Amino acid sequence: MTGRSSGISRFASDLPKVDRFVTLGEGNTPLVPLDKLAHELGVAKLSAKLEFTNPTGSYKDRVAAMSISLAVQRGRRGWVATSSGNAGLAMAAYGTRAALPGFLCMVANAPSHKWLPLTPYPVGLISVEGTGHNGSSSVSTRMLAQIERAADEYDLFLAITAHVFNPDGMRGVDTIGYELAEQTTDPTCVYVPTGGGGLISAVSRGLFSRDMPVAVIACQPAGCAPIVHYVRNEIDTPQIESCLSQISGLQLPDPPDGYLAAEAIRESWGWGTSATDHEILAAQQRLAATEGISVEPAAAAGLAALINDIDSGMVGDEDHPILILTGAGWKDPQRPRHSSQQCPMVKVKDIENYIETWQRHI
Repeated sequence: MTGRSSGISRFASDLPKVDRFVTLGEGNTPLVPLDKLAHELGVAKLSAKLEFTNPTGSYKDRVAAMSISLAVQRGRRGWVATSSGNAGLAMAAYGTRAALPGFLCMVANAPSHKWLPLTPYPVGLISVEGTGHNGSSSVSTRMLAQIERAADEYDLFLAITAHVFNPDGMRGVDTIGYELAEQTTDPTCVYVPTGGGGLISAVSRGLFSRDMPVAVIACQPAGCAPIVHYVRNEIDTPQIESCLSQISGLQLPDPPDGYLAAEAIRESWGWGTSATDHEILAAQQRLAATEGISVEPAAAAGLAALINDIDSGMVGDEDHPILILTGAGWKDPQRPRHSSQQCPMVKVKDIENYIETWQRHI
């Protein structure tokens, strides 16, 4: 733990009060131009906020820093949270930093490479049947209710990354908006991968607090897009019965912050756009192949949605979109298996021949 000199603590006056912040140096992530993609897509400018450069590889470190700091401030015995991977790793790291024990409820089909990094940390860990891909909203509701009861009974900080459960902890994500206001002056829209709705709500709030009312765009997989359907007035509530997408991190058929997200979208004159799982994976590969940036599939949802919006005319050649790249590519290393690229085994004597063949195509 440190004083108010690093991480999100530099925005302490705008955040819930704590005496000391638990930090691993989160925040201050770069905003980089994507000039090649901007040219290919036909927009004036395109930028990306590299949230995957946070200590545990995702924007969830901002939530964890704020939540664990609050848990310590309030004298909680520990913390409890849900996760498909990113939030769990962030909470485990920051909880351990503060010597505060924690318990995680993982979605049933979380990839092994999402929960295996948790094993060095002293946290309780279970997987909850009926959540994630093909999971139902009713199971999620019952799970959250049990976790709330347990947190109250055992004096645990409820560190779920959603405003409806952890409004003060989610204020840590406002700092993305604060930083964007420092880093740029002319964005026209911000594309935000959207699962539970908390991220887009906090980013918009942070931008508005800095007098930068930019349109925020909810980007969801077509197989699990309740917030997109709701803001389009296609359904009466931001909730669907089940999730048909395999994009880890965006598999919430009943997003806890769905209404809050819809309010933020509408107040910013934004909208929602969906993309198929195939389009999201293609965007992930295109971002790496064009700009050298490797992200997990969920983080590529923004680029996939932007491409669809350009094709439909929602975004034009005078616009400057910003992509929030939420998580690192190493968090989902098995996804690129759809690529046709192979790594052949060769003899030493054949190396030069392979290099000669390769250089003909560059």
